[in-house]
Amino acid sequence: MIQLSADSWPGARPQAFASANRTFVFKTQPPRLANWSGKAQGTVVTMSTGGSETVIWSRELVNIPVQAFITDDGTHVVTCDTWAKLGYEHALVIYGEQGIVIADYNLEMLLSADDIATSVSRTATTRRWLQGATIAFDDSAEHIVITLHWGKVLRVALSTGKVEPS
Repeated sequence: MIQLSADSWPGARPQAFASANRTFVFKTQPPRLANWSGKAQGTVVTMSTGGSETVIWSRELVNIPVQAFITDDGTHVVTCDTWAKLGYEHALVIYGEQGIVIADYNLEMLLSADDIATSVSRTATTRRWLQGATIAFDDSAEHIVITLHWGKVLRVALSTGKVEPS
């Protein structure tokens, strides 16, 4: 049986997530509100060797992401969870070129009710499905691969957003 506990979240803050090769950076800027509602602004930039940035795309996101991953060629961004609301809507969002939303999954679209009930730790307002998970792009950078702490593997195609057998 999983026990519930209370949550305490500071206000969302700007974040930056670099590609593995450090060529691209995905930046998030939360809304200026004093609470956790709203949508962040997301911006992909490329970094020159001199440190200057060139904006590739910028747009309002579907939420305020907790973490994000960007491919080495900068064409795809994957965001995970919503600030202060882990494991509910926008649990996994894939953005393509120019920030077009390719897929937007809530947790029930990714995991079975049994997985959520028995393997995901919960607090009063969050379901921490990614706690202890390993998240990475596959060698071809065509999929995001999430290995959850209980061994379940989610393999999601970046170009289509389709969850594929692993």
